[in-house]
Amino acid sequence: MERYNDAVERIREIPEEKAVPETFRDYFITCAEFIIKIDDFIKETENIDLSGYSFTEDNDAIPGRSIDLRKWNQVLYEDMVRDYDHSYLNPAYAEKKLSPYGSILSVLLLEIENLIQSAYEKDLYDITNVLETFIQVYCLFTSDYRDFSDNADAQSLPEVKTLKDVLYSYAYDYSMDFLKKQMDRQYLCSDTYTKKVLSSHDFKNVDDIYLYGAYISETAYKTAEFAASLSDEEVDRMAYTWYKGFKDGFLIQGKPYDKKSLIEFRFHIGFERVVKRAAEYFKEDGYDFTVPVRSAHFLTRSPQGAALLYESPNRQMDYDHCYDLSLVMGDRIASRMLEETDQIFRTYDSEIKRYAGPVVMETFGEPEFEPVEKFEKLSFNDHQKEVYGRYRSELQNTVYKYIDAEERSFTIIAWPLPTIGHDFKEIFRETIAINTLSSEAYMPVQARIIDALDKADYVIVKGRGNDTDMKVMLHPLTDPDKQSNFENCLSDVNIPLGEVFTSPLLTGTEGVLNVKSVFIDGIQFHDLRIVFENGRVTDYSCKNFEDPDASKALIRRVIFGEKENLPIGEFAIGTNTLAYKMIEKYKIGARMPILIAEKTGPHFAVGDTCYSFMEEMHLFNPDGKELIAKDNECSILRKTDPDKAYFAVHTDITIPYHELDSIEAVTSHGEHISIISGGRFVLEGTEVLNAPLDD
Repeated sequence: MERYNDAVERIREIPEEKAVPETFRDYFITCAEFIIKIDDFIKETENIDLSGYSFTEDNDAIPGRSIDLRKWNQVLYEDMVRDYDHSYLNPAYAEKKLSPYGSILSVLLLEIENLIQSAYEKDLYDITNVLETFIQVYCLFTSDYRDFSDNADAQSLPEVKTLKDVLYSYAYDYSMDFLKKQMDRQYLCSDTYTKKVLSSHDFKNVDDIYLYGAYISETAYKTAEFAASLSDEEVDRMAYTWYKGFKDGFLIQGKPYDKKSLIEFRFHIGFERVVKRAAEYFKEDGYDFTVPVRSAHFLTRSPQGAALLYESPNRQMDYDHCYDLSLVMGDRIASRMLEETDQIFRTYDSEIKRYAGPVVMETFGEPEFEPVEKFEKLSFNDHQKEVYGRYRSELQNTVYKYIDAEERSFTIIAWPLPTIGHDFKEIFRETIAINTLSSEAYMPVQARIIDALDKADYVIVKGRGNDTDMKVMLHPLTDPDKQSNFENCLSDVNIPLGEVFTSPLLTGTEGVLNVKSVFIDGIQFHDLRIVFENGRVTDYSCKNFEDPDASKALIRRVIFGEKENLPIGEFAIGTNTLAYKMIEKYKIGARMPILIAEKTGPHFAVGDTCYSFMEEMHLFNPDGKELIAKDNECSILRKTDPDKAYFAVHTDITIPYHELDSIEAVTSHGEHISIISGGRFVLEGTEVLNAPLDD
């Protein structure tokens, strides 16, 4: 507390000082004034545990104390939301005003403004570390400027490298703290601030969502309003489907559900009623939960983003700062973070064995967003791309060293947001119907598709209105009566049901995958085109930017995870034509998540196979046939050259039915078995899937 008070006292003096050159004075005043806001908030909420704060009918008062958290949310996030074009958070503006330090100082300001969550949690240690770093940077400019004022021959400003060194030291010194805070929130059953907020309120009062400290958009507020209006029966149906999908994933894969007792919830702000009801179902099974939140620090924020509790105040800002890690990324810090991650896992001892996996809720219907590429924003150089790619792969290996893949699972479900349009309520209730489709009804239909595919040596997929022409090689079955290449995917780990999928052979798999419009991780890709030879990516492009290199960079970041020459890890045929009908009915195809979109046509995934780290498990379809297509030429290297076996990437790319012409299974005798022709299912026993398409 003393360190914090000393830092704040010093920072409160900055707005009145004229100790830095005029060019940089406004920037440092902006930083100082925001820190003063944070301190004012901390003082106003002093001695109050905000996680248990209770709103009364007048919306803001508790006995003896009144706090307007809605106003504070607007005040604290104002700089991120309003006039971003003229904010130092914008690296283009910062570079224009503060060159050559603009992009670096922009990162520092974001690091400061991301302290909002720590202010709600009263984590003064975390706040103080950032404030002291800010003071150190301020002093660099102050001392050099004063020296220049007295001695015209002296250097007037610090070198860029000196400024980078300060932020490097900050990241290096506190990396253990940043990592431990993130990992504890995910893997330990402790009463974190966010978990206490979720547990202490019923969220029928919509303003309860302001207690998180996260940015609350109009979308989040309307989502919470809608969720509050749902009947208990509707909430229960949504929650039970989610819970049952996770539990069924364990049972279907023969994993030890009863040995575990901890899950993590990942969800969008506004769906708290559903999360709380699901938690009650898990509690009946002896399970507790965690609620991890997005990292506030550039060192531990993933360039790919993360499906954690986070509402973006400004998606362009998030895009502009997705590579802030490049300030420090290198062999030394990557090695340190891997060692620290391993050390933290070791401290968990037997506690980590409780962890069963993530229970994930995705959303769809966000306003379309096409990022503007700015040359001023930070990015990885070639060496950093290599280092980071290797770091991600080794990090994944470290996680699976302590969390046995054969004893963990997951489930993912998705719900629409009010921003999807005026048909939101109708779309929401149709999504409930889609997410709760009967596995018993789909099981035999998908089994017919699998029976046909299991006769084939390879599959040919051709598009309509695009250049898609793919040849997909399948594993040979040594005992067709007892083996299968394709998994019959029902309503468990990936909700909704509706696909059959496999991990294909790479050798001989080749062709062009071309989709005119597809959303991946919230980014709409235009005319995405990927070329494969022997199952590996050899070329790729899209038309998101006029500059082909910028478009390639977007693909590498979002789809490839900064890897090159990735293999095909999955080939699947989606069968959920009811979901496709809803998409076409409301014209929302461009706004669907891959979770649902992948069920509305064939899809390919680049990166790891469907069964990474689970290759030795014996998995079976409902008909009793064992799944044998769990390896490819890359993943099998886990036995001889583990560093080349996995990529820590698995990104799905779907061809919707209206961009699909045909899918044919080709046998060793040259027989062509038609699964889909003219965008319709033609295989005997699957015609029922055409009803929604023809309706």
